[in-house]
Amino acid sequence: MFQRFKYFTVKIHPVVGILFFLLGFISIKGCSTVSSLEKSTKRMVRDFKAPDSDLKKRVGILLFENKMDLANKDVEKNFIRDLSETIASSCPNILLEKPGDPGYPVDLTRVPRARSGWIDNMELAKTGRQLGLNAIVTGALITVTPNKKKQGVLWLKDTHYYVQVRIAAEVFDTETGAKLLDESFVNEIEVDEVDLESIHADKRMNAIIANEAFEAIADEMGEKICNAIVFQPWKGFIASIDSKKVYLNFGKNIDLKIGDLFEVFDSSSIFEGLEGHRFFKPGFKTGEIKITAVYADTSEAILVSGHDIRSGFCVRPKE
Repeated sequence: MFQRFKYFTVKIHPVVGILFFLLGFISIKGCSTVSSLEKSTKRMVRDFKAPDSDLKKRVGILLFENKMDLANKDVEKNFIRDLSETIASSCPNILLEKPGDPGYPVDLTRVPRARSGWIDNMELAKTGRQLGLNAIVTGALITVTPNKKKQGVLWLKDTHYYVQVRIAAEVFDTETGAKLLDESFVNEIEVDEVDLESIHADKRMNAIIANEAFEAIADEMGEKICNAIVFQPWKGFIASIDSKKVYLNFGKNIDLKIGDLFEVFDSSSIFEGLEGHRFFKPGFKTGEIKITAVYADTSEAILVSGHDIRSGFCVRPKE
């Protein structure tokens, strides 16, 4: 019995030592280390669960609609910058087309809307297909709400001042026009009375407060957007066709290679959902193509099998 206990003690000590080392390291480095470890863990989980494809996904980010009654109009651009950085760091294999980039598509500067005022998901999906995008991200900066609360026990209650920021995000799939994500994100931070009164008076928020609130939401939202996109299978779309060649709107930018094989699917059928929203209906396989030439952001292919191959049809890597 003594020998077994001694053996167990010898075996367990290295593990305990490592655990104590990690705990000590985290306590020294603080919250930033915990956050970094959490992000690294999430990335490993995503890499493990994501569909097996070496091709990078392209995602377009639209400027968010600014419904906030704030004097500082730079909050929208700053938020998009922070959100883009989070998505890029969370999902390195996603290529972003974002406002401010050289060559940012003009078609992404206008959000198509139906008569009801809602985003026209069908037109947005068509735009994404033409640009070779897998998904499109948009949303709205909804509200900045000053608030005060009594906190404490009985006669020890004190007034605390808060600012609540709410931002909504939507992610549209370009194959179907359906939403991959539709969620509102809220962050509430404590401020002093002077800052609260300033927001009430002239709708101007202290830059430090704004950065803290918006960065917190951008961090959480970016992770959710990354998850919504990365677990979807890769797909592209046929740009055009002539008698001998198939032209595609992606190339070296997504790590495409000569000889890659793709299956082609009819994605032209449309069905109508609730409240008049229309969606593309994924169809049957119609053929296969093989990549014969690859350029910076376009490529050429030849038909290997099948006969019904048209522009706008969806292509997916052949397994």
